[in-house]
Amino acid sequence: MKQTDVKSLINYIALKILGGSDYVLDALEEYLVKGEGPASVAYKYNISKHQLRGYAQRIIEKSGSEGKAKKIVPILKDISINVKPVVRRSEDGMYKCSLCNMTMSREDTEEHVRKYHKEALTVAIKEMQTRLEQVKQELQKAKEEKTVIFTSAS
Repeated sequence: MKQTDVKSLINYIALKILGGSDYVLDALEEYLVKGEGPASVAYKYNISKHQLRGYAQRIIEKSGSEGKAKKIVPILKDISINVKPVVRRSEDGMYKCSLCNMTMSREDTEEHVRKYHKEALTVAIKEMQTRLEQVKQELQKAKEEKTVIFTSAS
């Protein structure tokens, strides 16, 4: 079984969110975790079912397996809660960057963030990594609290 590439997962999701695709984790949760059909999820988020499957495939590859991906998506959603898009769709259907006011097509949003706003991407990634460490510590603490040591009385 392939090992989970946590860094790559966080980078991928941070770039998606900053680039205006902040719906991706919600869509993946409905599709992968809850098992809803790709056509209905794609319709709800105004994407093609092929895009949805592509997102799912990348998460599965970076997770190492579909089972891991199903467990990781809610965690990714939790650790990315404070990451907000810097590129948003405007009323004319184009996308506008809130940091530099540049207008672009949907296909160019992630490359724009990667090229011109690397510092915002770095901050988002670090924030997600910090939050992931907090989640790990919370889970470890909860696990330790549940551990009961039995001794035999003789």
